[in-house]
Order: sequence, then C-alpha cells, then structure tokens
Amino acid sequence: MKTGGDRTGDTGVTPLAGVRLALFTDEADAGPVADAWARCTSDADGDCSFTVPDTGSGGANAGMRFWVRQLPGGVPAGWFANPSLRTGKGSGSGSVESVYQFRTPALEGGETYSSLTDFMRSTDWAAVPYVASGGTWQQSRVNPPLPSACGLDVAVVLDLSASVGSALPDLKAATDRLTDTLTGTPSRLALFSFDRNSPSTGTANHPALMPVSTKDGAQAFKDLYQGWTLGSGTNWDQGLNAVAQSAPEYDLVVVLTDGNPTRFAKPYTGDGTNTHFADVEGGIFSANAVKAKGSRVVAVGVGKGVEGISGINLKAISGEEAFDSADPAPQTADYYQTTDFAAAGEALRNMALAQCEGTLSVIKQIVPEDTEGEDVTGAEPAGEGWQFDASTTTAGIGGLPDTETTVSDGTGGVVFKPTFPPGVTDADVMVAEAQQPGYELVTQGAKNAVCTNLDDGEPVEVTNTGTASAPAFTVDVPRLAAVSCVVHNRPVPTEPTPTPTSSEPTPTEPTPTPTSSEPTPTEPTPTPTSSEPTPGPTHPTYPPGGYGDELAEAGSARAQSLGLVALFLATSGSSLAAWKLRRRGRSAF
Repeated sequence: MKTGGDRTGDTGVTPLAGVRLALFTDEADAGPVADAWARCTSDADGDCSFTVPDTGSGGANAGMRFWVRQLPGGVPAGWFANPSLRTGKGSGSGSVESVYQFRTPALEGGETYSSLTDFMRSTDWAAVPYVASGGTWQQSRVNPPLPSACGLDVAVVLDLSASVGSALPDLKAATDRLTDTLTGTPSRLALFSFDRNSPSTGTANHPALMPVSTKDGAQAFKDLYQGWTLGSGTNWDQGLNAVAQSAPEYDLVVVLTDGNPTRFAKPYTGDGTNTHFADVEGGIFSANAVKAKGSRVVAVGVGKGVEGISGINLKAISGEEAFDSADPAPQTADYYQTTDFAAAGEALRNMALAQCEGTLSVIKQIVPEDTEGEDVTGAEPAGEGWQFDASTTTAGIGGLPDTETTVSDGTGGVVFKPTFPPGVTDADVMVAEAQQPGYELVTQGAKNAVCTNLDDGEPVEVTNTGTASAPAFTVDVPRLAAVSCVVHNRPVPTEPTPTPTSSEPTPTEPTPTPTSSEPTPTEPTPTPTSSEPTPGPTHPTYPPGGYGDELAEAGSARAQSLGLVALFLATSGSSLAAWKLRRRGRSAF
C-alpha cells in the first residue's frame, strides 16, 4: 500500500510515514485479522507492506481477498484519518457515505501486489458507488489555527462551476461581504478561481496580496471578480494546488463551493459528473500542501450540492470541527454548510470579526501634496515607519500603554489590543501619532481621526486631544466590538527659493571693450585735414606787391603754424594711446 501526504507538482504526492493499516477478512468486520502479519506501518517511502503467509497452493490464504482498512487512531501526529468519504453525483444527489477501504486481488504465492497498479487505483469512473481511487492512501493534516490578530492575509478560492448558475451574483456578494468586513483592518486579500481547471475559464488567479485596509483598496479587490462568468466541472485539487504553489503565505484560505469535486489533477481527469474517491483524494492532498505552509483552510459549502453527508468531504479538506449555529465558535470552526451565499457571506463576516473583538485598528493614509484643506482625494495607505502610541485612563485595562509602528505591507495599519477585566465593558483609548518631519495632520470635520464601529458600520465619536504640535485623539473601544480609525497626513508644501534679479550685467557676460575717437597706433596715422587752405599752387594768385601778397604771406605763416600744431597733436595722441594700452596690460608696439 502507498500512503501519501502533500500534493507536489501537478499530480505527485509526498510519502507519509506512520500510517497504520490492517487486513480485514470481510468488509463488514469490526476488527482485523488477529495475526501480526495482517498489520503494517508505512515507512519513510510511504510503503505499508503486508507479507501474507500460506498463499501457496493449498495454503490457508491461497486465493484469499482481504479488505485493507485503517486502524483506529492509525495516523501519525499532526494528521487525522477519513474513514469514509462522500461519493455520488456531483450535484449532490444520490449521495453515498462510502467506507474508505479496498479489496485485494486473489492472493497467489510468490506474487507482489501494489495499490498503484493491481488494486485500489482505478479509472472505471462509471462503476457505482464511484469508489475509483488514485491508488495513494489519503490522510488529512490537522488544520493550523488562525493567528490571534485583527488583520489577516486571506486567499479566497471561488468555485465557478456551472452548478452555481443564477447564484453567481450571490457568490460575488458573499465575497464582497468578507472584503467589507476586513476593510478598516490591516488585512490583505488574494484571489483564486476554479472550475475543471484553475484558474476557471475566462478568469485569472491573483495570488499577490492586495491591501483592503481602505475603501479604495477594497474596491480594487472587488473589481477583480465582478466580471467573472461560470465554467464547468469542479476541481478542488487544482483550486487548492494553485494556492499551495503560489509564493505568498496566507493566514487563512477560504474555499467557497457549491458542490462536490468531479475532477482532479492537472491536466484534469475524472468524468466531470460524479464524485469519486480520486476526486476527493486530490483535494485532500492539495489542501494538505496548503496547510503545510501554515495556512488555515476553511471550507464553506453552500446549498443542496454540499448539504448532509457532503460535510465529510468538506471536513477532509479543512478540519474536524463543523460550525454549529447553536454554539458558534467561528475562530475554531473548520467548515460550514450553509443554505445560500448570503448566509455564507454572514458566516465569513462573523469569522473575520471574531478576530477583532475589543481591538482598535489605526489606518494611516497619506494625502497628495496638491490637495488643500480637508480634501483627502487620492489618499493612499502609508508605508513603514509611522508610529502610534496608545494609552488609557480606564482602570483595570491591560495591554496598554503600547506603541505600534506601520510596516511595509501596504496596509498602513496598526492594531492595539487592550485586555478587559471582568465587568469592564469598554475603554477610553487615547492615540498619539509621532509626527514625522515634513508632514502635517489633515483633519476631517475638524477631528483628528475618523472612527467606525466595524460591527455595525456606525461612526464612533472622536475627541481631539494632545497639542497643536503633537495632535492626538481619544475614542471609546467596546469590549465586544472592533473599532477602526483613519488618520490622514499630507506632505508640507515646500516653497521654491526665488532667484535674485539685478539690472547690472552678470559677471558671466563679456565686458564691453571701450571705444575711443583716438586712432589706434597699429593703424596708419591719418593725414590731418583742415578747412584752412594748404600752401602751394592751390592758393589763388594775386598781383605782386599788392594786398594779395600780404595775404599769401600771412596764409603761409598760419599754415606752417597749423602744421606744427597738427604734428604736435598727432605725436601727443600716439603717446596717450600707448599709455592707455600699457595701463590695460597690452603693448602698444
């Protein structure tokens, strides 16, 4: 006999040691064959072997066909057995509680028989009561507990088989209900779907965790599945294996289904109509792989397809405790059987709220810098490093004072968990934020926080406390309710530094070169010009000894005098130009 534990890959199963099986002469026998050879315990390879004596010709056991069944309590620590599973139509009709046992072939001396090839394993999907098996003995892992925290990482696995039919909007509404319940807490959600495959036809899995601490985040998650439609077939194995093979680790995995599995493995097998041992075994192995990562699996069966004895299959993929509406314990219940999706949504809501009783969640949001006043449009959850301190003046309250700091999970949230002594029904809790440089508080309705009772959705009165430079708030936290408060901050705008202006030319501009009417020494000295007549033949001639001679002599003397002046000026100008050039560091020559 081959025994297995966790799904590995698409079809493999890890071996499981410590499973104790026995041989029974008749399927109705209460006890096994008394001899020691009729018992086995699986080894590290998952092999549980019987060596049956006297099977040769004429031997007492020659041709015998025994029934293999699990001994009471024959499970290793951390596992539980499923002595029977539900088989029958996938729709839930014709349900049979089939004992999980298998008959050996007629034994012959010297032969070896395997559950993987010679018996137990079968592909005869039509054989009633649909006990065809995959050949590996199943066991279920004990369901891990939920972490004691308000604010969970949850994977939602939705059954989109055709049998959901007109209830599809109700399935989505139930998922909305869970999402809305977690809004206001530092929670994150992932999303998976299945029909005969996973993801279901026309959909996509979303294993990455999305923060739903704010209404915007919750709406973004809801938008993922609003347009989903139905496929066909029901493959618990693939739906849960998709979760097991995803990278994130989840606190809780919720399987919302309306029927029993009719397919298993990848690529899928089975007939798609009936529920066989093999279909349920596949779901068990994949659920075990999810639990092996520390995730709690809660199965929620909705409607006639999973009513009655179908609960044993829901138990096999989750845990042994059924939800009891007469004595509800949502934090420990492993599986639910509800009449409709509205009831399922309420069950999920109660399960989530049970984690948050008597807690105060604070969600920090950062408002865009370009908003003004109390406008918080576009606010997003804060990153890590935002610190809040909580204290109380209510006598007897434990767990406070406390300091919590946001982490990089995208929720921007922290949770305070005051403890209440007997007789104390509520506590006044004051929360002070350690303001970060460069940010300012953004009030809402002049209040330092906006608080809501998550149980009924009603607003909770807030009293501003603290100081202008260190604002705080006080709120009443009931013992049996969950309160969530949102605090907004905005980056303080930084004023740009003005650039100085001046009418003076900047030093980077070239200094203009002075101009002068004096000719530069490198240029030829211009010939002086004068309006006075020059000596020579250009003067008019006059009769000798007359007034003309006198004028000519006077003109000649004046011309000579003017020539001397021109020469003096030219020489002086050249000297002055040379002096100016030397003052500027240049040579005149």
